[in-house]
Amino acid sequence: MIDKNSPIPVYYQLKEDIKKKIAHGVWKVGQCIDSERELSERYEVSRMTIRQALGELVQEGMLIREKGKGTFVCEPKVKQKDMMSFSEIIKKLGRKLETKVLEFEIIHTPEELLDVFPFEQVYKINRMRTVDGESVANEIVYIPCDYCGYIDEEMLKGSLYKLLEKFGYKIDYTESSIKAVIMNEDYKTLFNLEGEVPLLQIHSRTMTREGKLLFVEESIYRSDKYILEVNISRREGKMR
Repeated sequence: MIDKNSPIPVYYQLKEDIKKKIAHGVWKVGQCIDSERELSERYEVSRMTIRQALGELVQEGMLIREKGKGTFVCEPKVKQKDMMSFSEIIKKLGRKLETKVLEFEIIHTPEELLDVFPFEQVYKINRMRTVDGESVANEIVYIPCDYCGYIDEEMLKGSLYKLLEKFGYKIDYTESSIKAVIMNEDYKTLFNLEGEVPLLQIHSRTMTREGKLLFVEESIYRSDKYILEVNISRREGKMR
């Protein structure tokens, strides 16, 4: 299983083999995998190598360590780190996405949005995104009616990015603010849950390459099912 003469690092080969075993159901979600000692003996590598491979799988969210108990397989989470629509992410992961439109109507532009959308009316789109049968995200989106031609509820069950591209808009970047929110009875009803789970609230503004604000979104994500990676870099000439 491990080729020690390969230019590919041993820990990486080990990590990939463990991932394959998880994918093939050798170790299922919630199950404790073999101990470091057992893995070391099976693969005939040092425990330090085992620890490095397992450490990366913990960082990637595939495994979780519980002190005094062992290392367990995590339930897979939706992971976003690039500028992609939710629909594109789920398709890339090979998982099943369903979108239920909870609300779709034309409303007078809310007062708090008039500074960014100086239009009389906007579409209000409230969607629940379900992955493999579980409600993962609730999205409320506001788009000026002037930006779009005819749209209906059926068109909103797919990617909003692709829908807007049909009207000639090219999405370039999103500005987002993120905060934790406390589960309450309304959220339990919304996500069809009995117990409490951690939630993330994301308020975002999505822009075109020309800097035009396309839509504003207020979303609630289950953070036990969804990971948002944020990469921050310091670029020369940008600091003042």
